[in-house]
Amino acid sequence: MDDLLHRLQERVKELTALHGTARILQDQTKSASDVMREVTALIPPAWQYPEVAAARIRFERLEEKTASFRDTEWRQIAPFVVRGGQSGEVEVCYLEPRPPADEGPFLKEERDLIESLAEMLRSYFQHMLADQDLLKAHSELEQVVAARTAELRETNASLRRLASELSLAEARERRIIAEDIHDHIGQALAFIKMNLGQFRGNAIFCGFEDKIDEIATLLDQTIQYTRNLTFEISPPTLYELGLEAAIDGLAERFRKKHGLAVRAEAGPEIGPLGSDVVVLLYKSIQELLTNVMKHARASRSAVRVKREGEFIRVEVEDDGCGFDAGALESCGASDHFGLFNIRERIQYLGGVMEIRSAPGRGTTVVLLTPCRT
Repeated sequence: MDDLLHRLQERVKELTALHGTARILQDQTKSASDVMREVTALIPPAWQYPEVAAARIRFERLEEKTASFRDTEWRQIAPFVVRGGQSGEVEVCYLEPRPPADEGPFLKEERDLIESLAEMLRSYFQHMLADQDLLKAHSELEQVVAARTAELRETNASLRRLASELSLAEARERRIIAEDIHDHIGQALAFIKMNLGQFRGNAIFCGFEDKIDEIATLLDQTIQYTRNLTFEISPPTLYELGLEAAIDGLAERFRKKHGLAVRAEAGPEIGPLGSDVVVLLYKSIQELLTNVMKHARASRSAVRVKREGEFIRVEVEDDGCGFDAGALESCGASDHFGLFNIRERIQYLGGVMEIRSAPGRGTTVVLLTPCRT
């Protein structure tokens, strides 16, 4: 009974040290030195012979130890390393010899305790360093944003050029990715499906017919998904058949995927257009339809494209909830970044964007862009 009571008392001491350490580490108002000093003070009472125990915690250049600590031959150490290579350790020593136990004069439970404390400190310092890095990155980001904002405010032309060139670069990358998916993944899947068919006859005799059918079904679904993904990334019709066909395909996808009834009206009189005009107009129409789907609560929408002399006129109309178009100009770009971005693209091409809307009366966005071949 005395032995059981002694063991219970030891476990209570260990739990007290762990609980106290956890409470200290959760206090974000304390400095690292204060945390190390307070945790160090909790350690000696948790060991079997607290009257001759001393402790030290080190992390990089920081060090805290109890007043009586000194290097002795009776010590127990638990090192720890945080991400980035910074290291530290928790050390407990006895100032006088004590009877042998599991690890010199130390118990197995004390090894578990010191390693638990080391892990808790490792996690604390990991979060501390991560917070410091985050604050530094945030500060640097604020400086970059402030500098970039000042540059952008100096000239609207730079902003328009940046937005438009970014859209064109994105479109080029999307086209490359879509072609890679089609040429490599799509064709590889088709080849696998073709070869799979050669196993059907043997599968009947081997009892694998059902598995072959399951694989074939999965391949069909994957091939269809790959085709849909190719169109989502960069529709081939935009480059192969032109803006009119691409808008028809876009309207069809919005009907099927989002349930938004979109009517596309684009006549052949549009004529040939430059690739930058085609890409920027298509991206603008796509973004406007996405806005309709997300925000307008509309049941239908219409896209009309026609030529007016040396200009291309695009109208995207919906029967949704509408908004105060007059108040839009007083809002910052961050409030309506999508519309702001579209306007910058169109102005970069030498065109204009007009918004007609009112609460409860739907919205019509008009884009008027010079033709470029």
